[in-house]
Amino acid sequence: MPMFPMPDFWPRTYVMVGCVSFLVAVIAMPLWILVLRRFGALDEIEDTKIHDRPTPRGGGVILWLAFAAAVLLPGYRSDAMNGVLLGSFICLLVGAADDFLMRIPGVYKLVTLFVVTLLLERYGVRVNILGHPVLDTALTLLWIVGVTSAFNGVDNMDGLAAGLAAIAASMFFVIALQAHVEAGTETSLSWFGMMAIGLIGACLGFLVYNFRPALIFMGDSGSFFLGFTVAALGVMGEWTENRMLSAMIPVLILGVPLFDFAYIVIVRIIRGETKTLREIIDHCAPDHLSHRLVWIGFSQRKAVLFIYVIAAVLGIAGVLLRNSSTLLDGALALLQGLMIVAIIIGLMANVERRHRQWVEDEVARFNEDAAQLQRRRDDS
Repeated sequence: MPMFPMPDFWPRTYVMVGCVSFLVAVIAMPLWILVLRRFGALDEIEDTKIHDRPTPRGGGVILWLAFAAAVLLPGYRSDAMNGVLLGSFICLLVGAADDFLMRIPGVYKLVTLFVVTLLLERYGVRVNILGHPVLDTALTLLWIVGVTSAFNGVDNMDGLAAGLAAIAASMFFVIALQAHVEAGTETSLSWFGMMAIGLIGACLGFLVYNFRPALIFMGDSGSFFLGFTVAALGVMGEWTENRMLSAMIPVLILGVPLFDFAYIVIVRIIRGETKTLREIIDHCAPDHLSHRLVWIGFSQRKAVLFIYVIAAVLGIAGVLLRNSSTLLDGALALLQGLMIVAIIIGLMANVERRHRQWVEDEVARFNEDAAQLQRRRDDS
């Protein structure tokens, strides 16, 4: 690993990496859109999707290229960083195969996450909470699978997944900066901050073309890569010496996609919509938080912006939890985060009840109209 004794290396590197990743995404994406349109790589209109026109998919390829080019440019390496980059590339390839070649079954994607989790462990990236290698590896796998699946789920509305990834990466970057300032020199989180700012720049550059009305979708190549990368960043961060608080910090920072995913999986099982593991993995329906906000009158743009705000507040709660100096400070920060989560769950449950009642009323009204029409025909 090369050493950089210059005191201003990391500040300059952060600025350079952020700008490079943003510019690569902004400049390359229009060309990529033309290529995708030329070869017909379009996301067509379907009942389970809410876009109203065929749109190029596969923007995740440029998203990854912008991120990787920027973080590799300074020439700084570490084993953990190499593991994350290699794992993200594998996820990109699997997602791109799904976007451009054929539909990849969810089970194969799950196997891919098993593989990249073991790869991360080989490079020293593993949750260190339970204190037992096997249990910590299992927890790491659960985290990687959960976060990646959650980001695949929230990639359901223009600008949502990329915006949530940018917000989460921003919180990780703030924590890396704080660690650098506290130490007054290079720390183990310095390169972590470089990866975070690279992800921020790439996502913001992508959002120029992905925010509603989107000119391109990231596709599975983007959501698979983004979900894995932010999950890996959540594993790598040295949050605090308290193991339980350390576990909660990335959960809060990634709270919106995680709790949205957990809620809909549980509800689908309770309602009997999914009964097997394969059905849970493959099931797709417009019932996420973003969809529910649209049900109650939000426009798609306002729904996404509203979720941005929730994600930012939860992320700030995670940063405050990391900075808590007393047990009371930590408890208050954690309580704030849990209250926001309770609001999200309550909102989703209430909207679902209202929507189901509306559907039942519409069905009853349709049946009544049909019955009246039939009676008129009989009378005539």
